[in-house]
Amino acid sequence: MEFSELILIPKVDGVVLTERTNEKQPSLEGTLCLSGHTLLLSSRQDLKKELWLLYRNIDTIEKKTNNQIPGGSIILKCKDFRILQLDIASTDDLSNVVLSLEKLSSLDQSSQYPFFYRPQSSNHNKHQDEDGWSAYTPVSEWSRLLAAHGDEWRISYLNREYKICNSYPSTLIVPRLIDDQVIISSAAFRDGGRFPILCYRHEGGSILFRSGQPMCGATGRRCKEDERLLNIVLGAGRRGYIIDTRSANQAQSARARGGGTEIDSAYPQWRKVFKSVPRLGELSESLCKLIDACNDTSCSTSQWLSRLENSGWLTAVQSALNAACVVAQCLHQELAAVLVHGGSGRDSTLIVTSLAQIILNPDCRSVRGLQALLEREWIQAGHPFFTRTRHGVYHNQSHTQHYAPTFLLFLDCLHQLHHQFQFSFEYTTDMLRELFKHTYCSEYGTFLGDSEAERISLRLAQRTYSLWSHMNKPESLENWLNPLYEPNPSVIWPTVAPISIRLWKELYLAHTSACSWNDFIPCVRQIKNNYCAVKKMANQLRTQLRRALDEIASSSDTPCEPENEQEQMLSNLSQLKFESQKI
Repeated sequence: MEFSELILIPKVDGVVLTERTNEKQPSLEGTLCLSGHTLLLSSRQDLKKELWLLYRNIDTIEKKTNNQIPGGSIILKCKDFRILQLDIASTDDLSNVVLSLEKLSSLDQSSQYPFFYRPQSSNHNKHQDEDGWSAYTPVSEWSRLLAAHGDEWRISYLNREYKICNSYPSTLIVPRLIDDQVIISSAAFRDGGRFPILCYRHEGGSILFRSGQPMCGATGRRCKEDERLLNIVLGAGRRGYIIDTRSANQAQSARARGGGTEIDSAYPQWRKVFKSVPRLGELSESLCKLIDACNDTSCSTSQWLSRLENSGWLTAVQSALNAACVVAQCLHQELAAVLVHGGSGRDSTLIVTSLAQIILNPDCRSVRGLQALLEREWIQAGHPFFTRTRHGVYHNQSHTQHYAPTFLLFLDCLHQLHHQFQFSFEYTTDMLRELFKHTYCSEYGTFLGDSEAERISLRLAQRTYSLWSHMNKPESLENWLNPLYEPNPSVIWPTVAPISIRLWKELYLAHTSACSWNDFIPCVRQIKNNYCAVKKMANQLRTQLRRALDEIASSSDTPCEPENEQEQMLSNLSQLKFESQKI
């Protein structure tokens, strides 16, 4: 595709930019330039002031004109919650810019920016960068489990052509006692072919599975192979839990559409628990109400608190954390197997299984552990990232049935855990905000595609760069490290009481005049560096003082005149030297 054909006007002078969600930000006048993937507005008076906006970040475009005067305004509502206004003096220029932006912001997946992005350092530093595409492959991630419990699990390539389940990866870990035919039959019985699959083995042997809903339908259909699969992984005489992320009414309603939930008599060893997490439409509506409230910085305290509560977003966060805690308790305290599913098993299911692992597994609280978790439980597990992030909160909700801030809800829950256990995470919440940014618009291909099959067909690993390669560079990694981190091998049990759930101000208010102080982490990092420098100097002083005293003690063994004793001590102490420290 030639992007020049979509750009009706490449440059417009005298454009005025105003951030409508932040009145404290001064307007910027400059030249507007449209390229293949980015909108650039730069000031000729101050070259440091500019706007660089990827078209994929644009959620909606509105044109406003005034019949009394030429020209008008373009309102750009962005997926990162900003609302930008571009004032253009010419009516023709205004129309041409709007038409160009509408075409450029609706490109298909294969024309997105990651396919054209080339890092500046790639020519001479590429051999030094980690290959993020191969860093967390299923075989390497499960190697430790297979080495320790190879008699229980095996690698299966049954799905190598993605015919068993088009949203699962080609390489799967399955029970050794289960043959391929049982898996094929179970997949045919589960929504989207998503048969029960291992996602975590906890210490003590308890296992966590996830799947799609069983397609029981109104007739109560059963599948002997699916029942056999779950009973074998459970073991004789043991009980397990099925955590359904829907309400009982939602699960019952799904039967009329061919879905449903497990029939109790068919799975007698499994106890079913409903822990409702809001569905896609509810999440979209809640976030929309929350951002509307955050954008209105002039409302009174009572109005703000009322709108915050009525949005239902914090309740959604609480519900997801509550479900994850129940799963973690079953695995850790009861040493029971747990199967988690909702409807398709590609949204709320992944939130719950991911959070449960972060609560239980300290590896998931490290930078690389989190990246591995996202690869395993989100990217390889088939969360439809591109579809879910195609639109944002400002898009017409009636036309966005497949859009949902599912991954954002997970990040918010992780932010809550981080706030309650700040010393237990190697990464900061700044890294979580960076992940949010890259899911909606990015120069990297990590969050493109809705499944591994789609990513293979797009050839992302060959044609785009991985976000993990960028984030794991030493100069980038230091931005995400938590200066307060102290490795904690224990399980972290969060409180999910309503009073404990806080608004993520650093994200939801970052684009407004009410944005919170962003220099906390750099300030803490500086204090810690100063403390380490002082501690090092104190150790040097202690060592050299001990050496001087030893020399004094040894010299006291030889007789000397009393008047020379004080001179000898001063001479020894004067030889103390310290490394200069930058404090």
